[in-house]
Amino acid sequence: MSLKGKGIAAMKWSSLSTLISIVIQMLQLVILSRLLSPEDYGLMGMIMVVVAAAVNFSDMGISNAIIHRQDVTKNHLSSLYILNVGTSALLCLIIFLSAPLVAGFYDEPRLVDLVQWMSLLCLFPAFGQQFEVMFRKELKFNNIAKIHILGYTSGFVVAVLGAYFGYGVYALIGSHLTNALVRSLGLVAIGWRIWTPRFHFARADLKGYLSFGVYQMSSNVLQSLISNLDYLIIGRLFGAQVLGYYSFAFQLVIMPHQKIGPLVNTVALPLFAKMQNNLEQLREGFLKVLNGVTMLNAPIYLGIVVTAPVLVPFVFGAQWLPSVTLIQILGVMMLIRSMIIPIQPLLQAKGRADIYFRYTLINVAIQVPVLIIGGLAYGSVGVALSFILVQVLLFGIQYTYAVKKMVGPCLSAYLRSVMPGLLCGSAMLAGVLLFNYLYELLLGSVPHFIVQVIVGMVLYGVVVIAFVPEAVQFAKDMLKRKVGKKKSVTPSS
Repeated sequence: MSLKGKGIAAMKWSSLSTLISIVIQMLQLVILSRLLSPEDYGLMGMIMVVVAAAVNFSDMGISNAIIHRQDVTKNHLSSLYILNVGTSALLCLIIFLSAPLVAGFYDEPRLVDLVQWMSLLCLFPAFGQQFEVMFRKELKFNNIAKIHILGYTSGFVVAVLGAYFGYGVYALIGSHLTNALVRSLGLVAIGWRIWTPRFHFARADLKGYLSFGVYQMSSNVLQSLISNLDYLIIGRLFGAQVLGYYSFAFQLVIMPHQKIGPLVNTVALPLFAKMQNNLEQLREGFLKVLNGVTMLNAPIYLGIVVTAPVLVPFVFGAQWLPSVTLIQILGVMMLIRSMIIPIQPLLQAKGRADIYFRYTLINVAIQVPVLIIGGLAYGSVGVALSFILVQVLLFGIQYTYAVKKMVGPCLSAYLRSVMPGLLCGSAMLAGVLLFNYLYELLLGSVPHFIVQVIVGMVLYGVVVIAFVPEAVQFAKDMLKRKVGKKKSVTPSS
């Protein structure tokens, strides 16, 4: 199969996995929002600040180094596998022992037991992680997709049952651990038949991987810490309940980003890696990915912004109304952040994890003071508003510091690639607001959430068809290719 064909197949399976996981996680959020309290979500938010950073550290940045390098041997893989498992076990122990310190920082004694249980999240993924990397390298996303779907489904069952029987925040912990364990076991079961790790470890095998990985690992750890800085500030200053409302809002708006981001990265990285020496092809590919990401995210996030006042009480219950303003602000922030997604696979494909690390340091230097000032001045709303300012600044810095260095000067093309999605999304937003106004004026009531969604989808579709014909043509070409492929395998009568 050609590289293009492999890319299309990878996108198909990744899209299927993403779609199903979004449905499962949305169902989980809807059900648990009526069974758990804001305090439960707040406690979980406090835990994840620490655990998420440790999980990113455990990989040592080696996964993407394996994808980048084209000279990987079986000895390399065995040494890297042992290093990964050993590092993850050590981190699990460190987090377990640090639980009292975490509880002391937040002044929340209940966190001791919770953090100790969640420390296992550092260990479980390590056994299957390298098998997933190998599948990604060869664009074999069918195995990954099936295992991820099984993991999300298992985690969903554990979460709902745990919440229903009154286990509170432990239902969330059980969901995370079950998902990680099932995914890891599934990857081992399939991957072991293709490649079996040997009891082999040599420092020489790590040469080149660690130098790449140190930058990647440091970037991921810093990104994790700054991504959870808002949780850290709100949890420390205002406690579990306030953090619960913020955490709920953030979980809702970040869900599309969490699914679309990895989908883009996992497919774009191996493709970018294979075209890394062709500057023109790489630039065109990067800008197309950026355009597609914006076209996909704009209607999602602007739709969340305009429907939030009706969405929250209708789907999740009136107890979450304090989260509405936060959802709207964070929706704008996440739209801007989503446009930064393609930079990571671009830099990784070029083997420039050092640039991404320095870019992350710039992120830290901007985000830390801005969020602290916003939180101290205006509480959780101030943190959310500060996030918008940070993402606007980072979008501009991304071009100057990273894109320009990797694919050459392309500012006008860079901006043009995001404009169609933003303009079409803004047109949809304006149309839904006008519809809401006319509906309330004529009928004297707020339009139903489902009606708002249908109107928004129709408006966005009309605008795209009218003003972005290339997107419509791309969809037609994909459909024709799929239909043609089916016909080619159909036996003649």
